[in-house]
Amino acid sequence: MLKSFRNNSAWDPDIPLTAESGPMDRGDNFRQIVAFFADGRLLVSKSHISSPQVMSFVEELKLDGFDNITLTAVDISEVSSSYENNRTSRNTGQRDSARMRREVLELVGSLSMRRSSDIHIIVGETSCSVRARIDGSMTHVADWPSEYGHSFCAAAFAMADASDVNYQPYEYQGARCSNRKDLRLPQGVISLRMQFNPTVYGGRAMIIRILYDSDDRTKGDIGDLGFAPEQVEDFEFLRAKPFGINIVAGPTGHGKSTTLQRNILAILREYKNNIAVFTVEDPPEYPIPGAVQMPVVNASSSEERAEAFTRAIAAALRSNPDRIMIGEVRDSSSAKLAFEAAMTGHQVWTTLHSNDAITIPFRLKDLHVEEYKLVDPTLLTGLISQRLVRKLCPHCRRGIINSDDLPHGVLSRLEETEVPVNSVRIHNTKGCEKCSYTGYSGRTIAAEIILPDVGFMEFVKHDKKQAAFDYWISELGGRTMVEYGLDLVQKGIASPIDAERVLGHLMRPKRKS
Repeated sequence: MLKSFRNNSAWDPDIPLTAESGPMDRGDNFRQIVAFFADGRLLVSKSHISSPQVMSFVEELKLDGFDNITLTAVDISEVSSSYENNRTSRNTGQRDSARMRREVLELVGSLSMRRSSDIHIIVGETSCSVRARIDGSMTHVADWPSEYGHSFCAAAFAMADASDVNYQPYEYQGARCSNRKDLRLPQGVISLRMQFNPTVYGGRAMIIRILYDSDDRTKGDIGDLGFAPEQVEDFEFLRAKPFGINIVAGPTGHGKSTTLQRNILAILREYKNNIAVFTVEDPPEYPIPGAVQMPVVNASSSEERAEAFTRAIAAALRSNPDRIMIGEVRDSSSAKLAFEAAMTGHQVWTTLHSNDAITIPFRLKDLHVEEYKLVDPTLLTGLISQRLVRKLCPHCRRGIINSDDLPHGVLSRLEETEVPVNSVRIHNTKGCEKCSYTGYSGRTIAAEIILPDVGFMEFVKHDKKQAAFDYWISELGGRTMVEYGLDLVQKGIASPIDAERVLGHLMRPKRKS
């Protein structure tokens, strides 16, 4: 049938054969990157010139007798404009809402199969870039026309079950999308957290964070996340205490919420669910069977959200809990309530944005926690910091062949740390079938844990951060997350390049002899 359209004067030469309802209609996604005309002109987005989808289409054309193909790489906006003569009332910016909703779910579904943690849709003046974070690294996914990107963002906002009343393209907005009767998220996805930001020249940036639900999340323990055996023992020691505050620190996207969730599940198992556990989260990220999870919702500003968060913590304290999990200590009010809970016989687990474990008490000082509370090791009982490091694919990782495989600085630092170079493994850029040709296989944790004592807190009291660090390393036998990162490198689990990208220079701290 397609051969009949070759040089067919009945078909408008200015309308692509790939147009909607055309003889070579391949769907909207394909039209975003390709336009093919009856005279053999083939316009392809520069970013997709070598994509398997395009190459397969070219071969199909040849088989159907199109032997005068002229392939031209163009800007994605030119591909879009080539369809202007065939626009229907249902154009890119006015798509049927149900269809747009399906396309949002299709994108989330395809990237969730690759265990992407977040999707970034950046809409500019003439085009839209789509990227996803997979195993901690940003990966290019697609380029879209600008109008389509704006429609996509608006459709995603309309799907939310917790958001502002109206979508405002030039305002900062947040939203959440959960599984419900009228909306089924892709299999394995429990919810989406969306942040909408205005950008220059009337643009829009939408970041979708994908939260997963699986049996592993409710059955696994702390050790399954990558914590070292001695660190798992530290968690067990802290869980056995009936009171005290234990804080997990680290940047966004490095597994703090997962660590808290696994730890609370472990507490419930250890006590055979004969214990009252309350959580306060904004919003709840993962299910914790056996715990009372209290969401913070319907706050339209950061001030209202902070106030609602504080009210929820106070409500949890009035609910006769044995253990409390606070999603984040974010201000002076929540910090004050967390310490009040510990002082009245409750154990508290929470998170904080801090560079490392040693900085946690000093960050709490900035939040105006009273000194007598802050330097009491029976109140502030556990300081934890963590990062997620990409794991090399065990099937295709390779050793160092020559000095060019690693930057000189990395090699010299490895030599200083006495890590045998022959034990080091690096990323195979070609990958293999086992890792979907990425060279990587998920992420693992590099963490550090401080169990403060009176001596440690004496340095905190006098703002002697370096002295507190030296005391932890020399007197308490502390090991930094960089040292645990070196363990991952020496075992061939992570490459030194990936470890340094997340943890900084791979160097061991000086210890007293």
